[in-house]
Amino acid sequence: MAKKTGSLKWWLLLGIAIIGLIYYYNGKSPGKAKPAPEPGYNLEKTGAGVVADYSQASLKIHNAVDAVLANAKLAVKEPKESKREVPRKEVEGLIRWHSRQMLIELPDVMSPQSLEKMLIQAEVKLLGTEPDTYAGQSVVRFDIGLQEKLGGEPLTLVTDRLYIAVKGKPAEKRKSKGEGSRGEMAIVIDDFGYNREPIAGFAEMGRPITFAVLPYRTYSNEAAAKALSAGHLVMLHLPLEPLSASEGVEPTVITTGMSDEEIRQTVTNAIAAVPGVKGVNNHQGSKATADRRVMKTVLGVIKSQSLFFIDSRTSSQSVAAETARQMGIRTGENELFLDNSPDIGLIKNQLRKAVDLAGRYGSVIVIGHSRPNTVVAVREMIPEIEAAGIRLVYANQLVK
Repeated sequence: MAKKTGSLKWWLLLGIAIIGLIYYYNGKSPGKAKPAPEPGYNLEKTGAGVVADYSQASLKIHNAVDAVLANAKLAVKEPKESKREVPRKEVEGLIRWHSRQMLIELPDVMSPQSLEKMLIQAEVKLLGTEPDTYAGQSVVRFDIGLQEKLGGEPLTLVTDRLYIAVKGKPAEKRKSKGEGSRGEMAIVIDDFGYNREPIAGFAEMGRPITFAVLPYRTYSNEAAAKALSAGHLVMLHLPLEPLSASEGVEPTVITTGMSDEEIRQTVTNAIAAVPGVKGVNNHQGSKATADRRVMKTVLGVIKSQSLFFIDSRTSSQSVAAETARQMGIRTGENELFLDNSPDIGLIKNQLRKAVDLAGRYGSVIVIGHSRPNTVVAVREMIPEIEAAGIRLVYANQLVK
């Protein structure tokens, strides 16, 4: 009996050993290991908090883009590179990455669409493609980057901005009044970032809507990402100092008490905080836009990044548009606020006034806000606007 029991123990020990060897070789042998997926960023702990550094991820995207351009034998012109960092939301720390922009001139036999297809085949993430201008020339702009979640929140970073021009193609002339339409209207919607509800309504409007997105707000990144995905134009809605202290104050505001260097750094960070930005307009700013020193410094950053500017005209004393034109920046001005009242009927009446202005002067830029009733009013007015011969366009098509 003792012999049988000893034999059973021996077989039991042998079985355990075999099972252990199976687990060992499955986990350790070449080709069997399953490493955990690496995040797209490196975490660094600093005195200012935790930095999510996407510089290496940016470099991989740069290399992928360069490989496509090299295979297509396309030369890069006027490259500009910069290191970007913006504060993290809800958490103390920074988001850091590397970005660049460049002009690509295509031969006559190649189209922007064929280059877009090559990028997609190379698994390069295209955040958006839109008509634009570069140094007065008509181009197609490709925004390339990454989209993922950081701390449970959606994150979009533009790492590469390509301005695609076809060699020998002259700049397109905007249609003048009477050539197929009575006029053109750009609807700019301010204050994206405060709330989520209106984002989808404007993104799915089916007509050009210019998104003016506040920096550092809870839904800012989501608004910009959805706008880009739907093919809309994205602007930075830059907070500037108001005259009245009773007006709501943003986390970061350009004030008249700042030094030139403080202004430049604040504007640079705000531009970097909103993905896909192509232009800037002011949020509030009745005091700052009347200060020529402040506006010249703000606009210097805007010009250095090849962006356009729209004066929201929150004050009759504003020198913003005048200063921008003097500096050679493509500029426009708000002609009408659409939704000072939340009443849908009154918003529609403001849109009818905008139709009259567009018909009379050939073009008009108007501003509404990211609010549910404004979504309804704009959507319901589209047939009436178009029946009146007014074509809806993006704001960058009307700046001069």
